[in-house]
Amino acid sequence: MKLRYLLGKLLLKVPIVKYKQFVYVILGVKKADKECEFFIGAPKLIGDYSNLFMHDNSEIERNCFILAKEKIEIGVNSTLAYGVTVLTGADPNGPRNKLSALYPPKKAPVIIGDDCWIGANAIILPGVTIGNCCVVASGSVVTKDVPSGVLVAGNPAVIKKRLNI
Repeated sequence: MKLRYLLGKLLLKVPIVKYKQFVYVILGVKKADKECEFFIGAPKLIGDYSNLFMHDNSEIERNCFILAKEKIEIGVNSTLAYGVTVLTGADPNGPRNKLSALYPPKKAPVIIGDDCWIGANAIILPGVTIGNCCVVASGSVVTKDVPSGVLVAGNPAVIKKRLNI
């Protein structure tokens, strides 16, 4: 645990992206292949780094909150902008809370396809799959799967536009 804490502090000080990537791999982040290059800008990560799967040229910008209790996969050329929240679990403090009978604990992976842009301060809830070539507008709350080639926005996020890509 101390090693993980020290490596996390080191990541804030290391200016060279390639060395940061090396430290994240030591922490357990999975690369899609050996030649894969990715960027992670010091998010707040709760859970296990080994649940994070990064593909080539994928990015997680600063101040993101990642709850990695299940698999999170970020596709090729996809970006999570500043302040994005990705959740793989939700629990109303069950079984102590009476609401847990109505809303049982949920743990499910989050998959983000290739060539996606998740706007600043968007929230992605457990079990969501976002297709390829998608835009999630800033501040949106994604509660269900998003098909490929669309822009979604709002709370809850709905399709606003089909993208001609």
